[in-house]
Amino acid sequence: MAQPKMVSPMRLPSTRELHAFLITAEHLNFTAAAKHLNVTQGAVSRQIQTLEEQLRVRLFQRHARGLTLTPKGLEFLPLVQQVLTQLQKAVDQVSNEKQQIKLKAPSCITAWLLPKLMSFQQAHPEIDVELTSAIMHSVSFASEPFDAAICYAEQPPQKDTKAFRLFDEYLSPMCSPSLFGRESLPVELDALHKYTWLHATPQHSDWKLWLEHIGYQGQVAVQNQRFATLDLAVSAAIQGFGIAVGDVTLAQQDLNAGRLILPYPQRVPSGKCYYLVRPNTAPNPSLTLLFDWILSDVSQQALT
Repeated sequence: MAQPKMVSPMRLPSTRELHAFLITAEHLNFTAAAKHLNVTQGAVSRQIQTLEEQLRVRLFQRHARGLTLTPKGLEFLPLVQQVLTQLQKAVDQVSNEKQQIKLKAPSCITAWLLPKLMSFQQAHPEIDVELTSAIMHSVSFASEPFDAAICYAEQPPQKDTKAFRLFDEYLSPMCSPSLFGRESLPVELDALHKYTWLHATPQHSDWKLWLEHIGYQGQVAVQNQRFATLDLAVSAAIQGFGIAVGDVTLAQQDLNAGRLILPYPQRVPSGKCYYLVRPNTAPNPSLTLLFDWILSDVSQQALT
Protein backbone atom coordinates (compact mmCIF):
# COMPACT_ATOMS: atom_id res chain seq x y z
CA MET A 1 0.00 0.00 0.00
CA ALA A 2 1.30 3.43 -0.94
CA GLN A 3 2.37 5.58 1.95
CA PRO A 4 0.54 8.91 2.33
CA LYS A 5 2.58 11.86 1.12
CA MET A 6 3.62 14.15 3.92
CA VAL A 7 3.35 17.85 3.09
CA SER A 8 5.38 20.22 5.20
CA PRO A 9 3.46 23.33 6.27
CA MET A 10 4.37 26.58 4.53
CA ARG A 11 6.10 29.12 6.75
CA LEU A 12 3.86 32.11 7.25
CA PRO A 13 5.27 35.42 6.06
CA SER A 14 6.45 37.79 8.77
CA THR A 15 4.59 41.03 9.46
CA ARG A 16 7.71 42.89 8.30
CA GLU A 17 7.51 41.19 4.90
CA LEU A 18 3.78 41.85 4.62
CA HIS A 19 4.26 45.50 5.59
CA ALA A 20 7.03 45.82 3.01
CA PHE A 21 4.64 44.40 0.41
CA LEU A 22 1.94 46.95 1.32
CA ILE A 23 4.31 49.91 1.13
CA THR A 24 5.86 48.68 -2.12
CA ALA A 25 2.38 48.17 -3.60
CA GLU A 26 1.52 51.73 -2.61
CA HIS A 27 4.62 53.34 -4.17
CA LEU A 28 5.32 50.79 -6.96
CA ASN A 29 8.97 51.68 -6.59
CA PHE A 30 11.62 50.02 -4.42
CA THR A 31 13.51 53.26 -3.80
CA ALA A 32 10.40 55.13 -2.63
CA ALA A 33 9.30 52.18 -0.49
CA ALA A 34 12.76 51.96 1.11
CA LYS A 35 12.67 55.67 1.94
CA HIS A 36 9.23 55.27 3.56
CA LEU A 37 10.38 52.25 5.58
CA ASN A 38 13.74 53.84 6.46
CA VAL A 39 15.72 50.87 5.14
CA THR A 40 17.88 50.26 2.09
CA GLN A 41 16.46 49.55 -1.34
CA GLY A 42 18.19 46.18 -1.29
CA ALA A 43 16.47 45.25 1.98
CA VAL A 44 13.04 45.95 0.54
CA SER A 45 13.85 44.04 -2.65
CA ARG A 46 15.02 41.03 -0.63
CA GLN A 47 11.88 41.07 1.56
CA ILE A 48 9.66 41.06 -1.52
CA GLN A 49 11.74 38.32 -3.14
CA THR A 50 11.53 36.20 0.03
CA LEU A 51 7.75 36.72 0.16
CA GLU A 52 7.36 35.70 -3.48
CA GLU A 53 9.46 32.58 -2.91
CA GLN A 54 7.35 31.59 0.11
CA LEU A 55 4.09 32.07 -1.80
CA ARG A 56 5.54 30.60 -4.99
CA VAL A 57 3.94 33.38 -7.03
CA ARG A 58 5.16 36.59 -8.62
CA LEU A 59 3.62 39.63 -6.89
CA PHE A 60 5.28 42.38 -8.95
CA GLN A 61 6.40 42.84 -12.52
CA ARG A 62 9.75 44.60 -12.59
CA HIS A 63 10.19 47.38 -15.17
CA ALA A 64 12.96 49.86 -15.91
CA ARG A 65 10.87 52.71 -14.46
CA GLY A 66 9.25 50.93 -11.56
CA LEU A 67 6.86 48.12 -10.68
CA THR A 68 3.34 46.93 -11.40
CA LEU A 69 1.28 44.45 -9.44
CA THR A 70 0.63 41.10 -11.10
CA PRO A 71 -2.91 39.64 -11.01
CA LYS A 72 -1.83 37.58 -7.99
CA GLY A 73 -0.40 40.70 -6.37
CA LEU A 74 -3.68 42.55 -6.90
CA GLU A 75 -5.54 39.60 -5.37
CA PHE A 76 -3.18 39.44 -2.40
CA LEU A 77 -3.20 43.19 -1.58
CA PRO A 78 -6.68 43.59 0.04
CA LEU A 79 -6.19 40.33 1.96
CA VAL A 80 -2.95 41.61 3.50
CA GLN A 81 -4.56 44.96 4.31
CA GLN A 82 -7.37 43.18 6.13
CA VAL A 83 -5.05 40.86 8.08
CA LEU A 84 -2.73 43.64 9.27
CA THR A 85 -5.67 45.87 10.20
CA GLN A 86 -7.24 43.12 12.30
CA LEU A 87 -3.87 42.39 13.91
CA GLN A 88 -3.43 46.06 14.84
CA LYS A 89 -6.93 46.12 16.36
CA ALA A 90 -6.12 43.03 18.42
CA VAL A 91 -2.85 44.54 19.68
CA ASP A 92 -4.58 47.81 20.60
CA GLN A 93 -7.36 45.99 22.43
CA VAL A 94 -5.00 43.86 24.54
CA SER A 95 -2.34 46.50 25.24
CA ASN A 96 -4.68 49.27 26.41
CA GLU A 97 -5.96 49.23 29.98
CA LYS A 98 -9.01 51.24 28.91
CA GLN A 99 -11.52 50.03 26.37
CA GLN A 100 -10.86 51.92 23.14
CA ILE A 101 -13.12 52.85 20.24
CA LYS A 102 -11.68 54.31 17.05
CA LEU A 103 -14.21 56.52 15.28
CA LYS A 104 -13.79 58.12 11.84
CA ALA A 105 -15.90 61.12 10.81
CA PRO A 106 -15.91 63.86 8.16
CA SER A 107 -14.27 67.05 9.37
CA CYS A 108 -17.44 69.07 8.71
CA ILE A 109 -19.45 67.15 11.35
CA THR A 110 -16.92 67.68 14.17
CA ALA A 111 -18.74 70.62 15.77
CA TRP A 112 -21.99 68.60 15.88
CA LEU A 113 -20.28 65.45 17.15
CA LEU A 114 -17.81 66.73 19.77
CA PRO A 115 -20.35 67.74 22.46
CA LYS A 116 -21.85 64.25 22.27
CA LEU A 117 -18.44 62.60 22.57
CA MET A 118 -17.39 64.83 25.47
CA SER A 119 -20.55 64.06 27.45
CA PHE A 120 -20.10 60.35 26.66
CA GLN A 121 -16.51 60.42 27.95
CA GLN A 122 -17.65 62.08 31.18
CA ALA A 123 -20.35 59.46 31.70
CA HIS A 124 -18.05 56.55 30.72
CA PRO A 125 -14.45 57.40 31.72
CA GLU A 126 -13.49 53.73 31.34
CA ILE A 127 -13.92 54.02 27.55
CA ASP A 128 -11.57 55.99 25.31
CA VAL A 129 -13.03 57.29 22.04
CA GLU A 130 -10.34 58.25 19.53
CA LEU A 131 -11.80 60.52 16.83
CA THR A 132 -10.13 60.75 13.43
CA SER A 133 -11.28 63.66 11.27
CA ALA A 134 -11.11 62.93 7.55
CA ILE A 135 -11.92 64.58 4.24
CA MET A 136 -13.09 61.26 2.76
CA HIS A 137 -16.74 60.55 3.57
CA SER A 138 -16.60 56.75 3.32
CA VAL A 139 -14.94 53.93 5.24
CA SER A 140 -13.60 50.43 4.62
CA PHE A 141 -13.56 48.47 7.86
CA ALA A 142 -11.59 45.70 6.16
CA SER A 143 -8.59 47.93 5.39
CA GLU A 144 -8.94 50.82 7.89
CA PRO A 145 -8.38 50.48 11.67
CA PHE A 146 -11.75 51.91 12.75
CA ASP A 147 -14.50 50.41 14.89
CA ALA A 148 -17.17 52.83 13.65
CA ALA A 149 -17.58 55.78 11.30
CA ILE A 150 -19.89 58.54 10.21
CA CYS A 151 -20.46 58.49 6.46
CA TYR A 152 -22.04 61.07 4.17
CA ALA A 153 -23.90 59.60 1.21
CA GLU A 154 -27.16 59.35 -0.72
CA GLN A 155 -27.67 55.75 0.43
CA PRO A 156 -26.46 53.97 3.56
CA PRO A 157 -23.34 51.85 3.10
CA GLN A 158 -24.49 48.33 2.27
CA LYS A 159 -21.48 46.00 2.27
CA ASP A 160 -20.95 44.25 5.60
CA THR A 161 -22.12 47.24 7.65
CA LYS A 162 -25.01 48.24 9.87
CA ALA A 163 -26.06 51.87 9.38
CA PHE A 164 -28.21 54.33 11.33
CA ARG A 165 -29.43 57.59 9.81
CA LEU A 166 -28.38 60.60 11.87
CA PHE A 167 -29.99 63.40 9.84
CA ASP A 168 -30.73 64.52 6.30
CA GLU A 169 -28.79 67.39 4.79
CA TYR A 170 -30.67 70.67 4.18
CA LEU A 171 -28.72 73.44 2.49
CA SER A 172 -29.11 77.19 2.80
CA PRO A 173 -26.87 80.24 2.34
CA MET A 174 -25.28 81.40 5.59
CA CYS A 175 -22.99 84.26 6.54
CA SER A 176 -21.86 86.55 9.33
CA PRO A 177 -24.50 89.07 10.44
CA SER A 178 -21.87 91.77 9.92
CA LEU A 179 -21.84 91.12 6.16
CA PHE A 180 -25.10 92.97 5.53
CA GLY A 181 -24.76 95.75 8.10
CA ARG A 182 -28.19 97.09 8.92
CA GLU A 183 -30.00 95.67 5.89
CA SER A 184 -33.23 93.88 6.71
CA LEU A 185 -33.64 90.17 6.09
CA PRO A 186 -34.22 88.43 3.81
CA VAL A 187 -31.79 90.20 1.50
CA GLU A 188 -33.01 90.93 -2.02
CA LEU A 189 -31.99 88.14 -4.38
CA ASP A 190 -30.99 90.73 -6.98
CA ALA A 191 -28.19 91.82 -4.63
CA LEU A 192 -26.84 88.30 -4.12
CA HIS A 193 -24.22 88.50 -6.87
CA LYS A 194 -22.51 91.49 -5.20
CA TYR A 195 -21.12 89.29 -2.43
CA THR A 196 -18.34 86.72 -2.52
CA TRP A 197 -19.67 83.18 -2.83
CA LEU A 198 -17.75 80.60 -0.78
CA HIS A 199 -17.62 77.06 -2.17
CA ALA A 200 -16.72 73.66 -0.68
CA THR A 201 -16.52 71.80 -4.01
CA PRO A 202 -14.72 72.52 -7.31
CA GLN A 203 -18.05 72.22 -9.16
CA HIS A 204 -19.79 74.77 -6.90
CA SER A 205 -22.48 72.10 -6.60
CA ASP A 206 -24.07 73.26 -3.32
CA TRP A 207 -24.65 76.77 -4.66
CA LYS A 208 -25.96 75.40 -7.97
CA LEU A 209 -28.41 73.09 -6.18
CA TRP A 210 -29.80 75.89 -4.00
CA LEU A 211 -30.09 78.39 -6.89
CA GLU A 212 -31.83 75.85 -9.13
CA HIS A 213 -34.26 74.91 -6.37
CA ILE A 214 -35.42 78.50 -5.83
CA GLY A 215 -35.51 79.21 -9.57
CA TYR A 216 -32.85 81.90 -9.46
CA GLN A 217 -32.32 83.55 -12.85
CA GLY A 218 -30.12 86.46 -11.77
CA GLN A 219 -26.43 87.17 -12.05
CA VAL A 220 -23.86 84.85 -10.52
CA ALA A 221 -21.17 86.17 -8.21
CA VAL A 222 -18.20 87.99 -9.67
CA GLN A 223 -16.04 86.96 -6.70
CA ASN A 224 -15.76 83.26 -5.76
CA GLN A 225 -13.55 81.48 -3.25
CA ARG A 226 -13.15 77.70 -3.03
CA PHE A 227 -12.13 75.65 0.02
CA ALA A 228 -11.14 72.02 0.48
CA THR A 229 -13.95 71.23 2.96
CA LEU A 230 -17.37 72.50 4.00
CA ASP A 231 -16.23 73.41 7.50
CA LEU A 232 -13.50 75.67 6.06
CA ALA A 233 -16.03 77.42 3.81
CA VAL A 234 -18.43 77.97 6.72
CA SER A 235 -15.55 79.17 8.92
CA ALA A 236 -14.72 81.78 6.28
CA ALA A 237 -18.38 82.83 6.27
CA ILE A 238 -18.32 83.27 10.06
CA GLN A 239 -15.32 85.57 9.65
CA GLY A 240 -17.24 87.74 7.18
CA PHE A 241 -15.43 86.79 3.98
CA GLY A 242 -18.60 85.96 2.05
CA ILE A 243 -21.64 83.68 1.85
CA ALA A 244 -21.41 79.89 2.03
CA VAL A 245 -24.11 77.34 1.31
CA GLY A 246 -23.97 74.97 4.26
CA ASP A 247 -25.93 72.32 6.12
CA VAL A 248 -28.40 73.91 8.55
CA THR A 249 -28.08 71.12 11.14
CA LEU A 250 -24.29 71.30 11.24
CA ALA A 251 -24.41 75.09 11.53
CA GLN A 252 -27.06 75.13 14.29
CA GLN A 253 -24.66 76.00 17.12
CA ASP A 254 -23.27 78.99 15.20
CA LEU A 255 -26.80 80.06 14.23
CA ASN A 256 -27.98 79.87 17.85
CA ALA A 257 -24.93 81.83 19.02
CA GLY A 258 -25.47 84.54 16.41
CA ARG A 259 -22.18 83.88 14.64
CA LEU A 260 -24.13 82.97 11.51
CA ILE A 261 -27.44 84.05 10.01
CA LEU A 262 -29.56 82.67 7.17
CA PRO A 263 -30.16 85.61 4.83
CA TYR A 264 -32.80 83.60 2.90
CA PRO A 265 -35.52 81.32 4.33
CA GLN A 266 -35.31 78.59 1.69
CA ARG A 267 -33.77 75.30 2.89
CA VAL A 268 -33.08 72.80 0.14
CA PRO A 269 -32.72 69.02 0.66
CA SER A 270 -29.56 67.79 -1.04
CA GLY A 271 -30.69 64.17 -1.14
CA LYS A 272 -27.75 63.12 1.05
CA CYS A 273 -27.62 62.03 4.69
CA TYR A 274 -25.18 61.40 7.49
CA TYR A 275 -25.04 57.79 8.71
CA LEU A 276 -23.48 56.25 11.80
CA VAL A 277 -22.08 52.88 10.72
CA ARG A 278 -20.23 49.91 12.16
CA PRO A 279 -19.22 46.47 10.86
CA ASN A 280 -22.10 44.05 10.49
CA THR A 281 -20.90 41.86 13.34
CA ALA A 282 -21.89 41.64 16.97
CA PRO A 283 -20.64 44.92 18.51
CA ASN A 284 -18.70 44.96 21.75
CA PRO A 285 -20.54 46.45 24.76
CA SER A 286 -18.53 49.69 24.60
CA LEU A 287 -19.50 50.31 20.99
CA THR A 288 -23.15 49.62 21.79
CA LEU A 289 -23.01 52.20 24.59
CA LEU A 290 -21.49 54.81 22.24
CA PHE A 291 -24.07 54.19 19.52
CA ASP A 292 -26.94 54.40 22.02
CA TRP A 293 -25.51 57.68 23.33
CA ILE A 294 -25.11 59.33 19.90
CA LEU A 295 -28.48 58.05 18.70
CA SER A 296 -30.34 58.96 21.91
CA ASP A 297 -31.88 62.06 20.29
CA VAL A 298 -32.20 60.50 16.83
CA SER A 299 -35.37 58.48 16.49
CA GLN A 300 -34.16 56.08 13.80
CA GLN A 301 -33.93 52.33 13.46
CA ALA A 302 -31.07 50.44 11.87
CA LEU A 303 -31.22 50.80 8.08
CA THR A 304 -29.11 47.79 7.13
